[in-house]
Amino acid sequence: MARRTYSAVVAGTALGGRSDLIKAFARQGAEVQLRREAASKHPEAIGVWLRCPRFWGLWKTWAHIGFVEHDGEQHWAHKMDTGRLRVVKAWVHSAHAPLEHHRPKVLLRVTFEGEDTRQETAWRPMA
Repeated sequence: MARRTYSAVVAGTALGGRSDLIKAFARQGAEVQLRREAASKHPEAIGVWLRCPRFWGLWKTWAHIGFVEHDGEQHWAHKMDTGRLRVVKAWVHSAHAPLEHHRPKVLLRVTFEGEDTRQETAWRPMA
């Protein structure tokens, strides 16, 4: 199966204390998971969960930091649900969270494997 790496922007980073988590743990290369958000009011929602090492790295938890911005016409969530698209690896490419701002900007890199790894508008392939 084909693999392709895309860039994705995280939306909703200013909600519910996410800004503090991003400032503390979102570093270049930090591991993230993309999880389908079945309970969301948006049926195509894909949550972004950041791995947060605690207690000097001995215990690692996952924290919800937002959602992947996506184009509703592409149905990435449905393709993930049906197994046509699988996340191989996802990580923080960059995070900008100045102290005086409450809306951090997080850019991800996501490597997908599957039938539907062609170029799309919302998920920008790496150059």
